[in-house]
Amino acid sequence: MIGKGIESLIPKKDSSVPEDKVKKDFIFWIEIDKIKPNPYQPRKEFDLEALDSLGESIKKYGMLQPIIVNKIEKKTERGLSYEYQIVAGERRWRASQRIGLKQVPVIIKEQSNREKLEIALIENVQRKNLNPIDKAEAFERLRAEFSLLEKEIAKIAGTSREAIANSLRILSLPIEAKKALREGKISEGHARAMLGFKDHKFIKEFLEELINGGYSVRETERRVKEINAGSSVKKNVIKKVPQMVSEFLEKKIKQILSINDLKISKKKNNIQVIMNFKSEEEMNEWLKKVRG
Repeated sequence: MIGKGIESLIPKKDSSVPEDKVKKDFIFWIEIDKIKPNPYQPRKEFDLEALDSLGESIKKYGMLQPIIVNKIEKKTERGLSYEYQIVAGERRWRASQRIGLKQVPVIIKEQSNREKLEIALIENVQRKNLNPIDKAEAFERLRAEFSLLEKEIAKIAGTSREAIANSLRILSLPIEAKKALREGKISEGHARAMLGFKDHKFIKEFLEELINGGYSVRETERRVKEINAGSSVKKNVIKKVPQMVSEFLEKKIKQILSINDLKISKKKNNIQVIMNFKSEEEMNEWLKKVRG
């Protein structure tokens, strides 16, 4: 199973095997409310806009690829009942729910818990659907729950052992930094650069400077070296506009420029005045008024 990827779930036809001896995967139509999400799904969040787009495609063309599920037997007061747990295809299932489908096509497979995690991870990594934290947590789960080595995880994910090691390292970041990475406020490159701090207590202090300053990865690496050399975060590198001063400036500039929709923001070492207009016509009217 390791390293074979999603393709291992749906065997290719072997021309050397007689037609009547080929093992076929039968497609079943299962009620959508009997299908449950994969508890080993590495993704924590699903883009609703992307799901709606996928749903529109399913409406138009149908579901071109069946969902892979496990069949789970449950005992009830009335006897045995069955539900189905997703192994691969959770996005298709969620999109189908959103457009109100009652049944979806599935292929029933028997998979171990480790295989469920492997397949869900491969599916997401191949489609670049995972943020760096979710991906690192999935790698860690493979290592912790199933005692896999980094080189084995690398084979499953189709990457290098060094890439796995670097991914796992970002889990040692403080909660605030991991949240910023999950939300896309910083990149994985920024995260790895911050791991270069001699003392990780500086990461929390530096995070706000990094986000407000809009640093590149190279600039972040430079600042980490400077802070390591000076053993403290220089608070005066990015001077924030005090709240009361900012509000006062906004009020005065609005009065002078005769405009209501105006904001002041700080970008690196510059103060920016941002004016918003609903249309080009509104902007032209404002220009006429300012020119007198």
